[in-house]
Amino acid sequence: MDTVKNHRQPHIVTIGGGTGSFVLLSGLKEFPIHISAIVSMADDGGSTGVLRDNLGVLPPGDVRQCLAALARATPEVRELFSYRFVQGDMKGHNAGNLFLSALEKITGSFPKAVAVAGKILNVYGRVLPVSEGNMRLLVELNNGIVLEGESYLDDDERVREHGVRDISLAYPVTASAEALEAIAKADLVVIGPGDVHGSIIPNLLVGGISQSLHDTPARIAVVANVTNKKGLTGGFNAHTYAATVEKHLRGRRIDVLVCNTAEPSKELAQRYEEQEGKGMFVLCDTHKNTTRIIGEDFLNEQTSESVESDTLAHTRSFIRHDSRKLADVIMRYIKEYV
Repeated sequence: MDTVKNHRQPHIVTIGGGTGSFVLLSGLKEFPIHISAIVSMADDGGSTGVLRDNLGVLPPGDVRQCLAALARATPEVRELFSYRFVQGDMKGHNAGNLFLSALEKITGSFPKAVAVAGKILNVYGRVLPVSEGNMRLLVELNNGIVLEGESYLDDDERVREHGVRDISLAYPVTASAEALEAIAKADLVVIGPGDVHGSIIPNLLVGGISQSLHDTPARIAVVANVTNKKGLTGGFNAHTYAATVEKHLRGRRIDVLVCNTAEPSKELAQRYEEQEGKGMFVLCDTHKNTTRIIGEDFLNEQTSESVESDTLAHTRSFIRHDSRKLADVIMRYIKEYV
């Protein structure tokens, strides 16, 4: 691969959704780079699912989190965009989700709504919905049952008991031209961290994305999660995350695997094991030489407070990557050749 000249800011594309992308983008926006965040449109749970079903809009939740992460607006505006109602008929709804849905109705297009919201929030970079199509996930369990909807991955006892065998799309959808163009022009594509079945694989199933990733001259990094979830990724190590992505790259190998080597505190470990079971911390074997591995301490040692009205709060991991640590290592890696 040709070395990129260092007279320009590097282009970094992230692929994911939800909390994982929020964490990564919150760190990357502190650096002089061009950011394009490609976001899954498969979410159909919580406030997002209600708006999607009742208003016929595209799911705003994951996009909203990415916009909030990259926002440089005043603290009050950022807080407004993240505010979740705690009472009445609006309990559980996020103000940012409502805002994006209203903008979609006004502009007639979800990508246009995202662009307008980006201007209002003074977003650093671009947030790109992976598709304007009707993305609906089919979740096949190990016992053969097929569930339709990404929300089943959040908190369904059948998923936790039997485990996920495969993920597919109920209907074919094509990638947005902006997403494909961003990948083609990227210097580095960062896939993850995030929910593998809910945020990562859905993006890779969208028509055109896997081929674009295969063809791009950019280097591809996979960020392994720091924890696993029962029924979804139990038994995964860092290399399993890399292999799961590579299955969708049409023979292309990733260039670097970023994984955590630090253990959480005993208190956090106990809390998480009570929720998900034993052996749910992702292991990073830095001695394997199938691809380049960057293994460091990426843990965020401060847990986030859950909001009472967040109906999915109990499904979210409270052991996460540290935004700054993760962004630092991504920037160190890209500076080697940009």
